[in-house]
Amino acid sequence: MEYFLVTDMIKSLYKLFFLTVVLVIMSWMPSSAQQQTELTPKKGLEYIEAGDFGNAQMVYAHLLKKYPSDPGYNFYMGICLVNNRDDIPQAVKNLNFAKLKRVSRNVYFYLGRAHQLSFRFDEAIANFDIFLKSAPANDDKIEEAKLYLEQCKDSRKMASKIFELTVLDKSPITKNKLLEKYHPVKDVGKLRRNGDFFDSGVNPDNVMFETERGDVVYFAMTSNAQNTLSIFKMEKWLDGWGDSKILGTPVNSEHNDAFPFMATDGSTFYFSSDRPGGFGGYDIYKAYFDNETQSFLEPINLGVPFNSPDDDFLFVSDEFNQVAWFASNRETRGDTLMVYTIKWDGSEVRNMADNANQVTESAKLMIVAPDGSTKHGKNLRNTNSAEDKNKNKGLIKFVINDTIVYTKFEDFISAEALQFFKDGYKKEQHMDSLSVLMKYKRSKYSNINDEIQRNKIVNEILALENQVYSLEDEIQEKYLYARTREMEEIQNRVNQGTYQPANNTINDEAKSVNFDGIFIPEKYTFHSSDEFQRHFSQQVDMYNKLFSSNDIAALRFADSLYVWANILNLESARLMEQSSKVVETEGLKLGELIKKADSLSDAAQDEGAMSKMIKESKELKMLSTRLYHKSLDKKFPVYYLKLKDASRNLNEANSKEILLLSQQGNAYFREAKSILEEPTGLNLEAYEKAGTIKRTGIEKQEKALRLYGDIDQRKISTHVGGVEQATIDRIEKSNEPVSPIEDKTVNRALAPAQVAKSLQQAADVQKENVFKIQIGVFKNAPDQDALDKIPTVSSLELEESGLTKYFAGSFKTYEEAQKGIPGVIEAGFKGAFVVYFKDSRLSPIPQK
Repeated sequence: MEYFLVTDMIKSLYKLFFLTVVLVIMSWMPSSAQQQTELTPKKGLEYIEAGDFGNAQMVYAHLLKKYPSDPGYNFYMGICLVNNRDDIPQAVKNLNFAKLKRVSRNVYFYLGRAHQLSFRFDEAIANFDIFLKSAPANDDKIEEAKLYLEQCKDSRKMASKIFELTVLDKSPITKNKLLEKYHPVKDVGKLRRNGDFFDSGVNPDNVMFETERGDVVYFAMTSNAQNTLSIFKMEKWLDGWGDSKILGTPVNSEHNDAFPFMATDGSTFYFSSDRPGGFGGYDIYKAYFDNETQSFLEPINLGVPFNSPDDDFLFVSDEFNQVAWFASNRETRGDTLMVYTIKWDGSEVRNMADNANQVTESAKLMIVAPDGSTKHGKNLRNTNSAEDKNKNKGLIKFVINDTIVYTKFEDFISAEALQFFKDGYKKEQHMDSLSVLMKYKRSKYSNINDEIQRNKIVNEILALENQVYSLEDEIQEKYLYARTREMEEIQNRVNQGTYQPANNTINDEAKSVNFDGIFIPEKYTFHSSDEFQRHFSQQVDMYNKLFSSNDIAALRFADSLYVWANILNLESARLMEQSSKVVETEGLKLGELIKKADSLSDAAQDEGAMSKMIKESKELKMLSTRLYHKSLDKKFPVYYLKLKDASRNLNEANSKEILLLSQQGNAYFREAKSILEEPTGLNLEAYEKAGTIKRTGIEKQEKALRLYGDIDQRKISTHVGGVEQATIDRIEKSNEPVSPIEDKTVNRALAPAQVAKSLQQAADVQKENVFKIQIGVFKNAPDQDALDKIPTVSSLELEESGLTKYFAGSFKTYEEAQKGIPGVIEAGFKGAFVVYFKDSRLSPIPQK
């Protein structure tokens, strides 16, 4: 009986279980069907119109699985990804596909925003421009597009310099628990909520900072009719807390300024602001407090990767543990934030970004593992090195000379040079922030109609310009002195045999050969040396009066580059002219065309020759322009430092014109620099224009230097080794100038007859075609002792100039002559170079 009861019970339980399962399935099926009906294009649009991009993304992800080539679904999916900050690269792909299918003009707006969020500001600007040109006047996205466009223009310049950070950790956290992710030691100070300190009068949720001594607090609260946040300070006295004091400008602005933090040095102040001129949203700024003036200097936007087009805020550093934290919503949405923990040991500085990809990668803030890889598996190390490249790569780029570039502070061997560099770098950060403020003031000026306000802003802009230009000169001087002091120390160690070059050399990738100390394509080394002598003679007097032998060598090399630039420029023009003269041959008959079906026709060959000439002409033009710039850039710092010294040695009466010319030269170079740094890119026309402006600046400097050289040295004769030289001012009046270096060996005490013996040994220039080494052009005969040290000497008088060219040796090949140059230079003729005689005439060196 019990058995049957148990069996019946089991059957009842089984039926109950089966019924339950059926009910569950039945209850689930309508829900599933209902959910299926929600994943429709209509529902997706409803979600987008309601601003619910999370659910909208789910809808279009489902639709795209079925219809991946639907342009409308791609368009809306791109919108969702942009608004959700979810896989922006994929958003760009979706939107680009929609753009090709011409889905909507709004695709340019969202593409602009997607590129902005990817730190690709050039692409963003291009898309926003297209949208604004095509959008109707009543489009509700126009004002937003204009705002983003301005942000991109500001961001583009700031993103040219980036911090290369080591990210130790990043953790998502809700806004109300933000401070749980910050762990500074007590010696740094305390982060608190306003509500934990104040009873009333402030937003209790805002973050405040209390210094390590507990005697000063910084906090943010609203203080104006616009209801924007401003930063205040309150100090503790013996009898309690004093009144709150607003920090004022330049820390506070007309916009929201909050999240204050004062570093332990008592002078470095960090805060966040959504003021114009940043990347968008809240940006992190740094401002130095000047104890002498008891005021803050102009804030500096920290740039990439600290800041982004989203909100970035609450930077806090712990120097004792060499870490720092800051928060952002660039990778999150809703009430969730991301807190980044970074290595921060005081050596971090901004370095020039090589390209847009570097900026984008830096802004991702990937966590770097001990092996150099990121959490996404990308290895950041150089596989050719066993060292940690991140650690040794360096965060600066300071060019010492053509072969040495420093990438970290430790590269400096001169403590004085390092201090000059650090001073210049600090001023450069200040200047960058002033430049952004100046741009903002100019933008504000164009939107104000009130005459009084416009005049006020004009005065502010002028004051900022003066500050910026003054700082630029100071920065330039600091860097030049840093470079000079470092080179002096390097030379001292080289002389002592103790210099150990670091692994900081750079290579010139140009395909060229070394010709007389000048890098130039080999096929153009046949030009005569007369161009060099003509150019050198214009500066030799000023060089010898004012500059040291090292400076003269640098200036002569710059002159050589300038001459080569002229030569290549003429060659470029010649090729372009020749290309226009290439004519096509007459058309071939049909039979001939058939016979030559597998080969190029004469006409095609001519066309190819013309194209080749044009291409080569353009290449030479670019190389020529590059050499112009390099030449002028080498002269400018040498001239600048000399004129700086001159300004200290002159009184007001005799320095006015010199200083004016010097300032004009600086202004021209400043203008050229602004053209070259234009973030939109540089074309050949702009490059040439900048070179022309630099040339004008150099001419102003050289005029100033000649005036300076004439003040106290106009009547002074120059002496070398106790023997009076032929003065250059008399020689310059002749038709053929004198080589500046060789002129040091001109000895007026020796008559030409005293070298007749050596000259007679060579007689006249031989009738056969030969190579010789030109040792110089002289007014008087060179020193006999020097001539005795070199191969047989011959000469060539220059009619009506009173000058004579002297040559050493006679060689059958160019290579043999080149081998003889070191001996001639060692004898004292440092400007020696190879020349070629054809039928007793000085001729261009033949091409190989």
